[in-house]
Amino acid sequence: MGMWLVGLLSVQGDCTLTIDKTLLSRVTEFAMRKYDGMDSTHGREHAEKTVRLALYIAGHEGADPVVCQLGALLHQYHPENAGLVDEFLRSIGLDPRRREEVVHCVQCVELDTIHLARTLEARVVFDADKLQTLGPFGLVREVAYRTTSLGADLREAVRAAMRLHQQVPKLLQTGTARRLASAASSIMEGVFQMIDEWDRLSFLGSGEVGLDSQLGAGRSPL
Repeated sequence: MGMWLVGLLSVQGDCTLTIDKTLLSRVTEFAMRKYDGMDSTHGREHAEKTVRLALYIAGHEGADPVVCQLGALLHQYHPENAGLVDEFLRSIGLDPRRREEVVHCVQCVELDTIHLARTLEARVVFDADKLQTLGPFGLVREVAYRTTSLGADLREAVRAAMRLHQQVPKLLQTGTARRLASAASSIMEGVFQMIDEWDRLSFLGSGEVGLDSQLGAGRSPL
């Protein structure tokens, strides 16, 4: 078990974790198989951040910290693999109530499935994951993911990140997450405006010759 996870076995926010360390270790090992096969923006560091955010939100919202921790660890399996998560949790003997609630967290973690959430814990895990798309950190992370893993060009990746900044705050499920999002996103309007200005070089004025025109005329743009 990673030392960061051992450290999370104490107090987070207003809640204290009570979970068997052997069981947690097995869940962590199962979860890391997923993270280790993904790109760097969805690797172990993403797992750590999601768990820490989920426990922080759970502590302030009164959610079950065990369900939130396990749901955060396993969320990367996504709804399409929720059955696999359920099968694994059965095999290690997680109690039926928590097993069902953890699987529900996995089922509801996507933008197009969060409306199905019927538990506070599922909403907490969704928020913990999606908060990482916001603010300067979220911008860099989304652009890195979309350019290196999806093959998007830079402009396309930035536009996608901008759309997330508009969409995600409206979908956040808890007051705690909305407060965190407000702090993370407070400077982003100016950042995106500056990116747009530099993309179009609009501050140079209409009299400047564009790159395409210079290349088309056979001249060096430099």
